[in-house]
Amino acid sequence: MKTNFIIVAIIIVAFSFGGCTSKKNFDYKVTVVPQTYNSVTTPGDVNKAAEVINKRLNYFFSIPRNNIKLDVTENQISLTVSKIDTSLINGIKALITGYHKLEFWETYENKEVIEYLTKANSLPGKSNVINEVDDSARNEFYRQNPLFGILIPRVTANGQALPSSLIGLAALKDTAKVNSYLKMSDVKALFPGDLRFFWSHNPYKYDKTKSLYELHAIKVTTSNKQVPLDGSVIISAKTTTGHANSEVIIDLTMDSDGSRTWAGITRENINRCIAVVYDGHVRSYPRVMNEISGGNTEITGDFTIEEANEIVNILKSGELPFELKIVEEQIIKEE
Repeated sequence: MKTNFIIVAIIIVAFSFGGCTSKKNFDYKVTVVPQTYNSVTTPGDVNKAAEVINKRLNYFFSIPRNNIKLDVTENQISLTVSKIDTSLINGIKALITGYHKLEFWETYENKEVIEYLTKANSLPGKSNVINEVDDSARNEFYRQNPLFGILIPRVTANGQALPSSLIGLAALKDTAKVNSYLKMSDVKALFPGDLRFFWSHNPYKYDKTKSLYELHAIKVTTSNKQVPLDGSVIISAKTTTGHANSEVIIDLTMDSDGSRTWAGITRENINRCIAVVYDGHVRSYPRVMNEISGGNTEITGDFTIEEANEIVNILKSGELPFELKIVEEQIIKEE
């Protein structure tokens, strides 16, 4: 039996030139380590990471467990996936290194933030952050409104703040400029120290152009400045649909610790929004109407069924305890 070791980079280059099709019955070997070694807190973290990888391969690709071999050392995971189609390799790599995270954050109400935004907009001496418009009248508006020229505040025609954690809308091309402006030291000093800004994942649903994204005001309430509740407490998840398949819903069940924390968060935030954040972007921001006990809850967020299923599979697999990176990989074919 002759074994050819084919460096994965060569195969990828060969595929990129076209004329090649995916091959079945290859073995894919990969060595994975923490993104930074100081992120490992216990030897059990590495074993947990290996368990998450195993579950992800099974849930997303239906790879039989007998075809998955994981060897764990102190700070390294060696993975071999046997008898696979090479077209799956990029997806497998993305699953191994994907540090997906579901978070539940408390929020500020727009009415609590609009005063700070107005002060930031009128801060004297701030140069215009965009100089791309030729029309002199519009340029004058931008000079007088360095923030509100690129961030549309969520207010009524009378200037009253609309109720929500949503505080402003900006074109996708301007989100980085808004971030830069809000991070300026004298602008940042205007805001409470426990206020963070998160953008939405999807465009604002009522914007017909689908070009405006939402900026939300997140409130940090924990002493360690970390999220008060995340996806690590999820013990089961499934995708359902609303009445007449009108919307895609993710049903979640939390463990006992998560249930207690969730009950406390919802109890303390009645008539306020909770931001559901996935991979650093707001997916939904429901207003709490009453305390949610028992650990069962639903999230919606204009998901497609494919997106919801992906999130459910990630949650069912468990969250990685730290970020991973691939340091060595091979595709092997036996002849």
